[in-house]
Formats: sequence, structure tokens, C-alpha cells
Amino acid sequence: MSDLGKTVVKKFGDKEVICRELTVAGTRKLIESESSGDLITEALFEDVRLGDLEVLTSLTKEDIEGMLPSELAVVVDACKKANPDFFGMLARLAKPRSPA
Repeated sequence: MSDLGKTVVKKFGDKEVICRELTVAGTRKLIESESSGDLITEALFEDVRLGDLEVLTSLTKEDIEGMLPSELAVVVDACKKANPDFFGMLARLAKPRSPA
């Protein structure tokens, strides 16, 4: 199958960040990944962990650590555009289920 999915590119100065669409296997791997236990990594953003950005984008851990939260928020939005089904699934899972 193709590794080329939807991509969204954002520029920050001379740095280009590529946000890529995950495969089903990549999505599964991301969901199954362990918590880091670090509050900032786990909870800075509502819909994504900072470590997830390494999988969803061309950013390295060092890149992420050097960015401002406002810059990362732009990256998160671009990841949502590249992965609408993944983030839609997260939203559905976060909703309380109504009793049958």
C-alpha cells in the first residue's frame, strides 16, 4: 500500500513541519503507546500528546522541546487536518455513551 497520504505543511521561520496522515497500523500503534508519565507531555494539549507529534509530523523530540506552545498549537491543528478520521475517533471515544 501507499505510504503517501494526506500531508499538511507549516512553516516557522526557516523550519518546515510536515504533518502526515497515519496509516491504520500507525493509528493503532499510536493508540497503544504507553503514557510517558510526564504531565507536560501528556496534557499540554487536549487531543494529542507531545510524543505523538513525533509520529504525526517531521518534528523530533528536540524540535518539539524548543517550540512555543502557540507554535505547537498550529502544528496540532495541521495534524487534525491531515488526520480527520483519527481525531474524529478520539472525539467519539471521549463522549459518554448513552444507555441502550
